[in-house]
Amino acid sequence: MWRAITLIILTGAFLSACTTVPTGPEHAVNLTSQLEKVAEIRHWQMRGKIAFRQGNEAASLNLVWKNDSGDFDFRLSNFLGVSMVDLNVTSKQSSLTADGETYYDADPELLIYRTTGIVIPVAPLLSWVKGLPLRDDTFTLTDKGLVDTLESGCTGCSNWSVKYGQYGKVFTDNLENSEENGVWLPHSITLTQAETPLAPQTQLKIKIYEWTAL
Repeated sequence: MWRAITLIILTGAFLSACTTVPTGPEHAVNLTSQLEKVAEIRHWQMRGKIAFRQGNEAASLNLVWKNDSGDFDFRLSNFLGVSMVDLNVTSKQSSLTADGETYYDADPELLIYRTTGIVIPVAPLLSWVKGLPLRDDTFTLTDKGLVDTLESGCTGCSNWSVKYGQYGKVFTDNLENSEENGVWLPHSITLTQAETPLAPQTQLKIKIYEWTAL
C-alpha cells in the first residue's frame, strides 16, 4: 500500500490541531439558496490537514487545495513544510509528483490509485468538499438546514458516505460582507468507503482552517 509514496505512519491521534472552530448559523438557512450559492463557487482554495486511513495504515499531512473550475492543484506537505505530494489536474492531463518522481495519466483517479493504492472519487469530491450533494446522492440535514450526512449515488463512486461538521460563513468577491450574504462551507469533512473484497475500509478526514472563494 502507499505505492511510490513515503508517508508518515501514525500511532497517535488521527487528526488534531488548535484552531478557531466555526460555530455555524444561529438560525435555519434556506437550503435552496444555500446550495445555489455553493454551486456557483467554482474557484476556491482551502488550507488545512488531511488524514488517510486504510486498514491498519494511516497518515496525516498538511493540505493546500486550489480549484479553478475543475482544474486544480492538490498539495500535501509534512509538519516541516516539505512537499510530499503534488497533484495537478487539467482537462488534458493529470500529473502527480512524489518521492522525486512524476507520474502522468489522463484520469486523475487512476493516477492516484496507480501511485498510492487509494481509490478517491476525484470528480464528485470537488462538489462534496463544499457540502454540495450530486444529483443521485441522498443526504440528511442538520437542525439548521445544512447538509449533515451524504450517501453517494453516482455511477463509479458508490459505497462512499460523507459526514460534515463545523460550518463557517465564507464571502466571495461578488458578495458583500454582511450577515445576509456569504455562503456556509464545512470545515470538517469525513469520507468513508465501506470495506470491499478487494480493499479494506478507507477513510479520509479533512480539517479545513481556511476557505477562500476566489
